[in-house]
Amino acid sequence: MSKKQPRLSLVQCAMVVLWLLLSSVAQAEGPIRAAVFEGDGVGQSVEDLLQALKQDGDRIVVDRITAEQIREQGLRDFDVLIHPGGSGSRQGKALGQQGREEVRRFVRSGGGFLGVCAGSYLATNQYSWSLNLIDAKVVDRRHWARGKGTVELKLSSTGASFFGHVPQTLEIHYAQGPLLSRREWDDPAVPDYQSLACFNTEIAENGAPQGIMVGTSAIVRADYGSGRVFCFSPHPELTDGQESMLNHAVHWLAGLDDEQAVELDGLDPIVQRHFPLTSPGGVAVLVTEHGNVIHRKGYGFVKGRRLTTRTPLSLASVTKQFAGMCAAMLIEENRLEREQPVSHYLPDLKLPSKGRAIHVKDLLSHTSGLPNFIKARERASIAEFKREHGLDFLTNKMHAEWLTTMDVRRPPGLEHEYTNSGYVLLTRIIEEVTGESFHDFQKRRIFDVLGMTETTDSTRFNGSGNMRTTLVDYTKWDRALWDQDPRLLSLAGYEMLFQQARLDDGTPVDYGFGWRMKYRDGELLIAEHGGVGSGTTAARNLVRRHFNEGITVAIFAQENPELGREDRARFVSELYEYVLRTH
Repeated sequence: MSKKQPRLSLVQCAMVVLWLLLSSVAQAEGPIRAAVFEGDGVGQSVEDLLQALKQDGDRIVVDRITAEQIREQGLRDFDVLIHPGGSGSRQGKALGQQGREEVRRFVRSGGGFLGVCAGSYLATNQYSWSLNLIDAKVVDRRHWARGKGTVELKLSSTGASFFGHVPQTLEIHYAQGPLLSRREWDDPAVPDYQSLACFNTEIAENGAPQGIMVGTSAIVRADYGSGRVFCFSPHPELTDGQESMLNHAVHWLAGLDDEQAVELDGLDPIVQRHFPLTSPGGVAVLVTEHGNVIHRKGYGFVKGRRLTTRTPLSLASVTKQFAGMCAAMLIEENRLEREQPVSHYLPDLKLPSKGRAIHVKDLLSHTSGLPNFIKARERASIAEFKREHGLDFLTNKMHAEWLTTMDVRRPPGLEHEYTNSGYVLLTRIIEEVTGESFHDFQKRRIFDVLGMTETTDSTRFNGSGNMRTTLVDYTKWDRALWDQDPRLLSLAGYEMLFQQARLDDGTPVDYGFGWRMKYRDGELLIAEHGGVGSGTTAARNLVRRHFNEGITVAIFAQENPELGREDRARFVSELYEYVLRTH
């Protein structure tokens, strides 16, 4: 199977598209949810700030939040917290120690913090009431009330670009905001900031010395844990024509500038039709051509945070393609044989038998006849098994032991019948063959090799659906498959991944190593796999690879149990059809 193959004819394309169940449904990317602090220390400029945020229409939804609500974890419902002008000390003291820690926790776990004037004082690590979000000292603290008026800012090239390619000098209203500067000694516990603009002129009233203000930072930003911090010393909301600077900051804080996002013009409306604003959760969309990214973007929210290209995604059964790769590696190295019975590798495991023994190939192709641990009857049996053995959870090994207490559903090799238990048993075999945990083997042989640093798997129960990855990392995996990366497999090994299995009577089974396939006249057209997660993740995924065009279309919907199998098929099909027409 070469990396690039001849394109399908128009008739063939139409047949494939028919098989893929085209159609439409509805979506829109949700608004940013911003909370503006309300309480002691908030000045009158907050009303101008609220008006400025309305310039974005319904893209930013603003609510007020009190110190008490923050202490009661009310920030969980928001993307960005805004502390406006007024008094930084009074706002910080109003929050109290518990409230300040809640703000830090909110930002650390992916939220955004915007400080304007007083809010910027609050963000520093200068005072006892500070939030300690940026490692910055306030210059000339004694003369903080240095006056009000118009000053000139000098923007860095990054700052000018960030605010919409504005001139590198601009005028803005100043009202006794902090003069920010770097410390002589870094505080390792507090992030350094990036300066986007410095003061180019100064105000020195009320006894403030001259020559201090120019060159100090006026606009800064920083990463803090998984979240972001943005601070204005001056007041864009009080400056005609500069109000939109606040909106740029809010969008950046909410992750809308996702640096790894790639957009194909015209694709967003398709997502919007299939994933309405009223839909729960979020969806990550990836489209590639021979591993090159055409579109990569997150929509909606996961765990209350905007979904981005770096949001951890539950793969559910898409996990199986990684377990299949691990098995293929060992087969190529002659350490694992598909025709060998399970008992060859696990001689002490006494699986029930009906007909012939269960072979490794049966686990890969779902022809083993084994029960499926996800079914209601099996879940009840597992609960009893855990009680009897004093277990809080199953491991790969204990899952295999549980299988010995169950009857097979039918003799192996007679039918293709999907079972998650087969892939968990496969990972148990891999552990015995390699002498290491499946988690460690997979990490060493796949994740570390491909640089998939944002991908994790369970340390105890593997193969069927416990992996989490990001769009950025899944792109690396997709690229390796299209490139047939020799660090993983030989060319023959990649062929093996997508070969049809066969029942004992010779009937082909359109399932390979963790992939469902679509063949026509002996030609492989498509490999795909879905993934359905239970519980809070409620993953609804589908990855589809079109071999003639070299196109991958993948959707990873999270926290959305309403997106059914046919819905996902139509969603992916319409994305594919659009790419065929336009790219």
